[in-house]
Amino acid sequence: MLGRVVKGIGGFYYVDDGQSVIIGNARKNLKRGKNIIYVGDIVEFELRNEDGDCIINKVRERKNFLSRPPVSNLDKLVVVFAAASPNPNTFIIDKFTAAILYNKIDVIICITKPDLVSNDELNKLVSTYDRAFRVVTVNGKTGEGIQELYKIIKGNNVALAGPSGVGKSTVMNYLTGRNDIETGAISDKTSRGRHTTRHVEIFNMDAETHFYDTPGFTSLDMPRIDKYSVREYFPEIREYKGYCKYLDCIHVQEPECAVKEAVTEGKIAKSRYESYLAILEEVKRWQK
Repeated sequence: MLGRVVKGIGGFYYVDDGQSVIIGNARKNLKRGKNIIYVGDIVEFELRNEDGDCIINKVRERKNFLSRPPVSNLDKLVVVFAAASPNPNTFIIDKFTAAILYNKIDVIICITKPDLVSNDELNKLVSTYDRAFRVVTVNGKTGEGIQELYKIIKGNNVALAGPSGVGKSTVMNYLTGRNDIETGAISDKTSRGRHTTRHVEIFNMDAETHFYDTPGFTSLDMPRIDKYSVREYFPEIREYKGYCKYLDCIHVQEPECAVKEAVTEGKIAKSRYESYLAILEEVKRWQK
């Protein structure tokens, strides 16, 4: 029998076979080292005669997986940040999106609280990212933008990620039609919310759209890559591959660099280019 792991708590796994969710355990060889089970895994299982619970025998090959939080087979990751309260940290966002792309997961940008800034400020945020990713603005008070976001994620395995206090739970409540997913209060001192999700769990929005509710999904470790690979995880920079004077151009001090020209002309957001340079410096330090 085949199913998807939709939750794991205390050594017990909940497997959805498309008809019902069955609780069970995994074989001992699936509980150690690289063989541990992730929420999102497609597994082969059998039912125990004595109680009807399941025994997981094998994990099918994963499309991708993340260790923190432990999830697998994601298609899209919606990076949520607020236009204000808290203010967006573009470097953290850009480092996060680069790590997501490295893990072969598509990025969607979702900007919340658009009513807290002017139209000009909002448009500037949107234009920073719409050259690289699909960008949606969502008003948590009115639900405006939710249908557009749903159309983008429909038919995929999706998770929300981003800083605390930006309205991730509110967006998820709209998308899933639930109102019992906890939302955290905003701290007066930090203007950030408190984590309220305590374990990873998948909600089926429809037969083909699976939403991963995850705790503490605020950052990913940047992989140890070489300096020539960083540009691959900035789509708007990658577009200029082959247009610079030098094929191995890393867009820093080289002459006749198409990327630097694009930044000067406003075709690439300056903040994105600065994030690229900062990550490049981190990579250089790793390589020493």
